[in-house]
Amino acid sequence: MPKLETWFIGAHAVAFVGWVALFISPWIGRHRAVRAARWAVVPLCLLYLLFLLTHLKAIPTDAGYTLEAVARFFDKPVLLLVGWIHYLVLDLFVGSWEAEHSERAGIPHAILLLCLFATMMIGPLGLLLYLGVAAVRRRPRHPGESRDLGETRRDIPS
Repeated sequence: MPKLETWFIGAHAVAFVGWVALFISPWIGRHRAVRAARWAVVPLCLLYLLFLLTHLKAIPTDAGYTLEAVARFFDKPVLLLVGWIHYLVLDLFVGSWEAEHSERAGIPHAILLLCLFATMMIGPLGLLLYLGVAAVRRRPRHPGESRDLGETRRDIPS
C-alpha cells in the first residue's frame, strides 16, 4: 500500500479536478461542471471509507466525545488523513452546490469564483460569503418586484 503522503497528494489531485471544473464552468457548462465535481467526490468518499474501516482499531474510544478525544483521534497520521479527506469531500460538495444554486440565483461567475475560492480555502467562511451574496441578490430592488421569478407582483386587485 502506498505511503500516507501519496494518498494525501492523490486525494488533493482528485479534489482539484472537481474544483477546476467548477472554476471553468462558463466554458464547459454549469451542469457539466457540477456533475464533474460531484463525481470527483465519489472516489474521495470511497477512500475515506477504506481508511476508516481498515483503521477502526486506531480510533481512541476511552475519552468519550470530548475535545481531548478528538485531539487524540488526529494524533494518528492515518486518522488525520481520514479527517482531511472528510474536509475535502464536504468543501467540494458545498462548492458544487454553490455553483448549481448560483445559476438560479443569477449570481455572476466572477462573484461565484470568489465564493468558490473562499469555500475551497476556508470552507465555512466561503459558504457564509456565498449565502450572503445569494441573500443580497434575492432581495427585490423595487417594491413589488420578485427576484425569484423576475416578474412584478400582481396580487393587488385593480
